[in-house]
Amino acid sequence: MNRIEKLPPAFERFDKMLGVLDFAVFENAGGTEEEVLSAVPQALRHFHRFDAGKLRSLGSRRITEKAFFGDWYDPDSGNLLRLGRYKTADGRQLTDPVLSSLDGVKIMSGGSSCPETGGQFAYAFSSPPYPLDARPGEVQAVFEEIRDFILPPHRASEILDWSDMRLPEVSDYFDDGAEWWGAFLFSVHIPSMRRLTIIAGSTTD
Repeated sequence: MNRIEKLPPAFERFDKMLGVLDFAVFENAGGTEEEVLSAVPQALRHFHRFDAGKLRSLGSRRITEKAFFGDWYDPDSGNLLRLGRYKTADGRQLTDPVLSSLDGVKIMSGGSSCPETGGQFAYAFSSPPYPLDARPGEVQAVFEEIRDFILPPHRASEILDWSDMRLPEVSDYFDDGAEWWGAFLFSVHIPSMRRLTIIAGSTTD
């Protein structure tokens, strides 16, 4: 298993817009638990402690692509959503708008709660504690490129959700996210391509 160092430009664009998710992608991967456990620390941007044994004991659960993307994503259209109720500068009331429809729209008030169920990659991608430094339409475009890279269309996938309230016991990387925003950890394996992607996220305001 070898790490792919040069990823598509969308990953760098995501970093520049201050996205908080970390990615590590590997080729020639069988998707075994041992491979995942060795790959996870390579995805973590900053940490002093990592306990693979603890992560193994916490375990994971296999989820569908729909559960992986979560509530902030419309699987039929492929659009990111911004869940919640909002009032715009021109007096409109919006409920769960499509994110890209908010280009040029000034939100005056409103908000939504943090999701508490598993999955929720779309939320973690598009709604960090501090807003992404990009237009909503640009966020959607970058999301689509990254989505189609880690989950190529018409390819079978094996998605494991390792997210757990006890992830701070695995690594101090997850301490910040455990405060309120969330601590996220996924492994995505594409058997036909022998490609493994680790996705991690943890931050606070």
